[in-house]
Amino acid sequence: MTEIRPGTYVLMDAAQGAAVGSYDTCAVTVLATVMSKPTADRVVLDAGVKALTAFTREGGICGTPGHGLLKGFDGLRIGKLYDEHGLVYGKEANERLSLGDRVEIIPNHICPTCNLYDRMYLVEDGRVADELPILCRGKSQ
Repeated sequence: MTEIRPGTYVLMDAAQGAAVGSYDTCAVTVLATVMSKPTADRVVLDAGVKALTAFTREGGICGTPGHGLLKGFDGLRIGKLYDEHGLVYGKEANERLSLGDRVEIIPNHICPTCNLYDRMYLVEDGRVADELPILCRGKSQ
């Protein structure tokens, strides 16, 4: 063994899910809201670079297009990110998502995404069961 990635393995992400062929074990999502549908093939979410990280994983065994996968919406992905907004492209996205919908995004790369937050919430049966501080956030200074 020459390399280990404990954060990615424990929490999983869309890139690891793509590598193993299933997203069922992805433990972390980012909650977002559909803000607008300005065209027939574009949906705007309130989660951008500050919520998901601009880092992508385009190549290799973990290659995953875009910036995140919308959980429960097979095939819908964040195609582009701005500071506070994420764009989901395609007529299918516009047809399946409504204004105000809350969606869970499985990030493509969980490690830098976790570093954007002070805490994570453990959710069970749709309710917050516990809250965990992310103690290592900002410790790279």
